Amino acid sequence: MSMILTLDPLLVYAALESQIYTAAAALFFNGICLLLFALAVYFLRQTKAVSGPLFLGVAGVLVAFALAHLIVDLKLASISSESMQAALGDVAYERTLAIGAHWASVYSARQALTVTNNAIADGVFLYRVYTIWSTSRFHKLVVGICSFLILVTMIMGYISCAIVSVSMNFPYGLALITNFVLLGVTAGRIWRKGRDVVLLLGPSAGARYTTAIAMICESSLLYVLTIFIYFISANTLNIRAPLPNLAWGALPQIFNIVPLMIIVRVGIARVFAERSAASSVASGGTSTPLVTKSGASAYSHSKEYSAASARPSDLEAGTAYEGGSASQSGRGAYVKVAEA
Repeated sequence: MSMILTLDPLLVYAALESQIYTAAAALFFNGICLLLFALAVYFLRQTKAVSGPLFLGVAGVLVAFALAHLIVDLKLASISSESMQAALGDVAYERTLAIGAHWASVYSARQALTVTNNAIADGVFLYRVYTIWSTSRFHKLVVGICSFLILVTMIMGYISCAIVSVSMNFPYGLALITNFVLLGVTAGRIWRKGRDVVLLLGPSAGARYTTAIAMICESSLLYVLTIFIYFISANTLNIRAPLPNLAWGALPQIFNIVPLMIIVRVGIARVFAERSAASSVASGGTSTPLVTKSGASAYSHSKEYSAASARPSDLEAGTAYEGGSASQSGRGAYVKVAEA
């Protein structure tokens, strides 16, 4: 992953070997990106939601970045291969400089592309935070802090790209902190709402909130773990070691895989909710009283619950949160929980 400024055969071979690992990882994870994009298109085209085209557009941008990263990594592998051939032959000094300059310019472009891609992926997570915290009185504060962290991470990333002497360790450290914060405020908010529902209806009513938290942790930790693996391995292992180079190739693709996973879940949840609502309307729905733990009266009403399930504020979180599990009992409790 170091710039080719010489055609010493050993150094060129090390760069070529590293870049082959990087390109292989990028190729593998790009296949996952394309699969998720196909699923997103399939499910979102079935939904009648107004925001469907918006999510399709975001998915298109994400897969475009994934393909751009793959092309750049393959190009770097090609330049490294060209350098290896030149190192084994008699090449003019000017050609040597041209190859090194070409490699350096493409590598710098990759760095800038990675920073931009990370900011867009964080923007999707920020939207999820905005959605889940939209009814809280702390909404502006939470979104503001998260936005500030994303902005600082992006600015420091661009500075590191522009100034070669500035290490990328600081931006990646900021990226880790930012994503831990995004994960914490998202999972914490859902946990709080789940706790309120459990107090009102009993432990069984909080199952879907637990599922939602698990799903969020699953996707977000994949994102954080990839950054962490690269950050640690790049600073502790030899540059020719497979792990840092594999992580370096996987990292930009993971930036797109995780948001695409969220979008696919949004599509699945929307399609499920719309079909449940249509089925409930066709059957006429039933209504039976439900007594909560506190003695308050609520109603179990499949038609109302299906309508509640389709609320954008729930489904746009990309989880089962407040509406993804209507099939658990055939009827859902339509309960309005006081917002914090």
